[in-house]
Amino acid sequence: MNPMVEILIFTLNAIFIYFVADWILRMIEAQRGAVLKQRQIVFFAIILVLALITFRLLKMLLAG
Repeated sequence: MNPMVEILIFTLNAIFIYFVADWILRMIEAQRGAVLKQRQIVFFAIILVLALITFRLLKMLLAG
């Protein structure tokens, strides 16, 4: 596959997981009824898990 297409796909995935992580964090805060004290750490943990999962899936899909 063309490297430029791969870069575009991975960039779009990064943007997607950023917004999904933000949405998940907002849902957690809405359920709690308050903003989390360590919001940045929770956001980082969510985005890290999403990145590891989605980038692994993309790598498998693009390799095959």
